[in-house]
Amino acid sequence: METQRTPLDLNVSITTPENIQFVYHIAGPFRRLPAFLLDILFRYLILFGLFLVIIFSGVLQLIPFSGSVVLAIVIVFVFLLSWFYGLFLEAWMNGQTFGKRVLGLRVVSIDGRPINASQATIRNFLRIADIFPFAPIVIDEDLGTIAYVIPTFLVTLICMLLTTRFQRVGDLAAGTMVIVNERHWFPTSIVLDDPRVAPLSEEIPANFRMSPSLAKTLSLYVEKRPSMTPEKREEMAAWLATPLIKKFSMMQDTSNDLLLCSLFYRDFLRAPVHGQI
Repeated sequence: METQRTPLDLNVSITTPENIQFVYHIAGPFRRLPAFLLDILFRYLILFGLFLVIIFSGVLQLIPFSGSVVLAIVIVFVFLLSWFYGLFLEAWMNGQTFGKRVLGLRVVSIDGRPINASQATIRNFLRIADIFPFAPIVIDEDLGTIAYVIPTFLVTLICMLLTTRFQRVGDLAAGTMVIVNERHWFPTSIVLDDPRVAPLSEEIPANFRMSPSLAKTLSLYVEKRPSMTPEKREEMAAWLATPLIKKFSMMQDTSNDLLLCSLFYRDFLRAPVHGQI
C-alpha cells in the first residue's frame, strides 16, 4: 500500500494586535537563492558603474599613482557593498533588496510587521555566520597549500531546514522571516460620501505609514462596512481606531468609523497607489 505524504506547509498564521489573523507564505531556501544571486549581480553592476564614472570623469588624470587610488577605492566600495547593501536597502525599501523585489520576496518581523533598521542591521551583519563552512581548495598539491575560498552556506541550509519559518541565523537573531510578497489589493467600488472624511484625513500625520497588516485590516473593514449598522461600525472600528486616535493626538470623541474612512481615503482614494505593500 502506498504511503500518502503530507505536503510541506509553507504558510504561517499571524494574529495582529487588532485580533485579525493573516496567513503569510514563507519563502524557502530554493526560492531565496535566486534573489541572493540577483543581489550579487546588482552589487557587481554597481561596482561596474562606479568604475565607469571614475574612468570617464577624468579624475584619474588629476591624481598621482591613480592605479593605486582606483584599487583602494574599489576595495572600499567592495567592503561597503558587502556589509551595507542589504542593510540599507532592507531598511529603506521596507524589507526588500533589488533581488527580493524582482522575485517578489520581502523580509518582515515574525509578528508580520515591517522590519526596522535594527533588525536589518542584525540579520545582515550575521550573514557572515551563515556562509560557513568554507570548502577547501588545493592550490599546490606538492606543498599541501590549501585556500579556503568557497563558502558552502551549509549553516544557512541546515538552520532553515530545522526551523518552521525557514530562518537563517541572522533571521533568528533579528526576529525576522522572508515571505512571498502579496500584491496589494483594496476594494475599488468603495464610495465615501461623508463630507467629513476629506477634512479629517488632513489631520492624519503626513509621516504615518500603515503596516501591511493594518492596510489589509482596513481594506477588509471598508469592504464589509456597508452591511453594518452605524452602531456596529463604531464597535468594530474601535479595535483599530482607538489606539490611532491616541497616536494622532485627536479629540477623544472622534468617530472610530470616520477615522478609518479618512485613513482609507488618504492612502487609497486620494493618493495614487504605488506598487505593493
